[in-house]
Amino acid sequence: MPLLTPLAHFDSPLALIHPLHSAMLGIVTLDHHVYLCDTQTRSIDKLLHLNVPDDADVLYAFDSHSTRLLFGLKEGKILHMIDARQKKLINRFELDQQSPTSLSFSPDGSHFVCGTDQGRVLLWRCDSTTLVARLHSFPEFTSLYVRPKTNFVSALAFEGKQLATSGYGGSIVVTDYQSQTQTKRFHPGTMKINALLFYKNTLIAGNQEGTLLKIDRSGKHPNQRLPLPHGPIRYLFRTGTPPYALAVYEHHYVSLINLETMKTVQERYIELDEPITCASKGEDGHLYLGTATGKLYLCDLVPLSRLESLIDSKSYAEAYRYCDQEPLLQNTPPHQMLESIFADVMRAAQNALEKGQTAQAAELLKPFQTAKSQEIGALNSAFSYLKRFTYLFENQKFSPFYGLAEQYPPLQSTPLFKQAEKLWTERFIMAQKLMLVSHIKEARSAVEPFAAVNSKRPLIQLLLHNIDVLKTYSKALHEHDYSELVRLTQRYPALRKLPSYLQLNEMAGEHSQAIVEALKSKSFDQARSLLHKLGGMIQYEEEYAHLKNYIALASNLEHAISNAHWRSAYQLLDTHPELMILPWAEELETQWDDKLRQCETFAIRGDVSAIKKTLGNLINLPNRHERIGDLLRMGYQVQLKALLLNDPQLFSEGAEHYCDVFGIDTELRQLLKKAQRHKIQIGIDPQRMHPKKRDQWLMSARTLADRIA
Repeated sequence: MPLLTPLAHFDSPLALIHPLHSAMLGIVTLDHHVYLCDTQTRSIDKLLHLNVPDDADVLYAFDSHSTRLLFGLKEGKILHMIDARQKKLINRFELDQQSPTSLSFSPDGSHFVCGTDQGRVLLWRCDSTTLVARLHSFPEFTSLYVRPKTNFVSALAFEGKQLATSGYGGSIVVTDYQSQTQTKRFHPGTMKINALLFYKNTLIAGNQEGTLLKIDRSGKHPNQRLPLPHGPIRYLFRTGTPPYALAVYEHHYVSLINLETMKTVQERYIELDEPITCASKGEDGHLYLGTATGKLYLCDLVPLSRLESLIDSKSYAEAYRYCDQEPLLQNTPPHQMLESIFADVMRAAQNALEKGQTAQAAELLKPFQTAKSQEIGALNSAFSYLKRFTYLFENQKFSPFYGLAEQYPPLQSTPLFKQAEKLWTERFIMAQKLMLVSHIKEARSAVEPFAAVNSKRPLIQLLLHNIDVLKTYSKALHEHDYSELVRLTQRYPALRKLPSYLQLNEMAGEHSQAIVEALKSKSFDQARSLLHKLGGMIQYEEEYAHLKNYIALASNLEHAISNAHWRSAYQLLDTHPELMILPWAEELETQWDDKLRQCETFAIRGDVSAIKKTLGNLINLPNRHERIGDLLRMGYQVQLKALLLNDPQLFSEGAEHYCDVFGIDTELRQLLKKAQRHKIQIGIDPQRMHPKKRDQWLMSARTLADRIA
């Protein structure tokens, strides 16, 4: 079991635990006190008490890179960002008649995401109170769903620039939160999802009924389901070198799951005496749990000290049993050291057995006997036949010799077996030469000792009775006639066991990798030359076609970049995301992110002119327009807010133009309500005040004005 260490005891249940920098934890209790906890010294620093009602239900999020705390009442319409250490307000963010249901900072701390009770996923930059983007909404309004009375966004998860969210209706959306590209929506069911986790090319989701879902993001494989016994899943965390996950429930338990097989390793991997109210996992690999009685626990998931102690004391069998009990110890450095020690001992024991020193071998293996009885038993069983194995070799009785080697695999690593293989290779090559000069009798004699060996017989029969086949094979190999090689190996499968054929396949695999490496360094001529060598190998026809197409795409992308055809370049990246493995393609994507950051700054200022200038003809890129549309909306909304204060007449005109381009949306509705409160007359034609599709503005992309009014 993991090593559980009590770190602290608070006067109220814990509402949030978040690992910060320098072994610090940010902690918020249910009575709205904020603390810093040093996990090394176990000291607690009480920072402040938030000025919210004692019985208020509050959402919190800490920024991992600082002591910034974001919070908002679940029934409120405003988010507050404070510096908890300096006890000062940084910013207030208005949600425009929405309440928060989920909060999270981005991994780099530059943005934060808020899910609301209108099912919207909203993105802000931390240094501005202006909404950056509405990423998407829940539910996806189709004939399947009516607009719900109670809506929500229930789960958020980041991995790099990827953001996964889930909300009402049970669907999941994955998007690049900065560029809003490669957005996908998945529909695993209608049950509310409480926790999300990225794993390779899949998503792991934990839902309200306690079921774990594994969703293939490529859509090639069906979803997998794993029912768990302890009720709603609150949190999911990756852990360990093998693919493990921790599922934390609303009650007393944490389960350990193998994500590759989607099987439960231990249902009650961690069990506490009181309900778990919050959990978090640090970069140090430790799990932190907060409870309903105010206790804070540190869970050492990989307790290496005991394993290291067992190895140091040479208690190897007990060390292996301990690793079996604690699966997260697998593949850790001490475990690898243990495996290395066992491998060395097995080699030493085998050397002793080869010399007939059975007592010495038994003494060497004794510390591992109870834990590795199967491997040790197989070794002892194999070498109990060593005398017979030696006799068969010395008397060239190769059929039973190879039979013993197949039955007892440890014998295949002996020098005797290697001598037999060397002898076979020499005799077969000699027989080939003899057959080529028609010395059939001598050739038959050369391979006669191996004639009864099952694995060698097909090649011997081919040599003695179909020498023309071997001649044709040798000629095809020498002349790189791959079509003929395919025909021959299909008709005579024994040819596939020849070393020359195995080397050919290895070379083809090396060519494929070398082509990709050449493309990474823009060595197109080298890539094409390697492709030409691969071209004739019919067995690699599919790989050849794929690489040929890939080289053409990479070449087109390089041509577009070198000639500053940026629109074509980004369209290639969006249509063929496999190009992103090329470092210079990744640089192009980085340039796009830089452009978006610049445009965010311009939008916050209301400078639409600068946005248009920065993007140029990229402003209506087919797969990237969602993010650009949000930036333009934000820029115009900033202008409208300024007009509302300074020029009500122009505000009315601007609102009308906004409706023409974007249609009525939540942000404009809030501005119009403010105008009504200020008794400003709005003369917008009711026909214009209808929602439009989010991409409707593309119709006006080339004629967008710098000013909304």
